[in-house]
Amino acid sequence: MKHKRLKPLTYAQTIRFHGHNGPFLALGYRLGEHVNTTLKPKGIMEYHITVYVRKEKPFTCVIDGLQCATFATTGKGNIQVKKRKEPGIRVKIVTAKRRLTFTSTTRALTLCHGQKDLERAASAVFKERFESLWNQDDQVAAQKAR
Repeated sequence: MKHKRLKPLTYAQTIRFHGHNGPFLALGYRLGEHVNTTLKPKGIMEYHITVYVRKEKPFTCVIDGLQCATFATTGKGNIQVKKRKEPGIRVKIVTAKRRLTFTSTTRALTLCHGQKDLERAASAVFKERFESLWNQDDQVAAQKAR
């Protein structure tokens, strides 16, 4: 069954969903926005996302930002979370035609981690150029053998 692509949540709605504002939430939301702009999905099941992250707060907050911006969710099974020991975050996004891998930059982690004023830190994430937050590797997905 094909599902119609809905309008992503606004960032204000994302904050309400998550329960509070914060820089890791903003970091995930910014990534989701970028992916939507790049890939222009037509339905809610086009993405298969794997997030490699330390399974502890505040790092895992990036997942809620991604879910709200992309409609890939853990409940639908098109977003998976895998444990990462390193402090950075890696996100793989697969569609039928492309594979994108994003790795958080040192700058992103500096903006996000250990901040006392979460609102100010989230605002700083939105002011930063996307390229200074995430490194991107883009590949055309291999077509399935017929």
